[in-house]
Amino acid sequence: MKLAELAKDIYNVNFSTRRELASTFLRFQEYYESPKFRRKMFTLEEYKKWYITNSPGGKKTGRFTYYQDWGGFNIPSSVLRPFYQGKFDPLSLKEKKLLDLFSDKKTRRFYIIGTYGRVGEQLLRHEIAHGLFYINSEYKKETLKILKNVDKNTRVKIKNYLSSSGGYHPEVWIDETHAHIIGNLEELGKAGVDISKIREVNKELNSLLFNYLS
Repeated sequence: MKLAELAKDIYNVNFSTRRELASTFLRFQEYYESPKFRRKMFTLEEYKKWYITNSPGGKKTGRFTYYQDWGGFNIPSSVLRPFYQGKFDPLSLKEKKLLDLFSDKKTRRFYIIGTYGRVGEQLLRHEIAHGLFYINSEYKKETLKILKNVDKNTRVKIKNYLSSSGGYHPEVWIDETHAHIIGNLEELGKAGVDISKIREVNKELNSLLFNYLS
């Protein structure tokens, strides 16, 4: 578990393996954006039972596929609060280690990105975009303005894709839409989105991201 600051108040925690990453971030991430458990207290076993019956991989295999399904994570610092307060008792050893990394920043507002191994450029752009959307109000304002250029049909297809994944609460759909357009065009294309209609938006959002990071 290695910590690095990628941009002002945006931190990357990098792990050796995908499983180590996903098993550490699971309850933090799902408290933040799960369609079922957002802002709720829950155990790992409760989440596993729900995920098996509601995720594409779980429905297909009857197994808990979370650790194979997700390879990048992102959470605002506010998510850590109930964990520090003991509301997720007991904590796993991995959760305790993550909390220890940020124990000296409890009073600050920041963003955490979780990755593993050698990180690809697209994934990193996707996750950093989430961080800026949360940290920087001007970036968020300009992003929302650009997203207005996405036609209604494409918006609906992206929302349907996010909804069917079993991983995103409606409150984070706009943020996820912007991050997916920035770094996940191929994935959106496989989900039936006509990416030719959003290539210009992709360019504008990536240009905006570059300007705020330079």
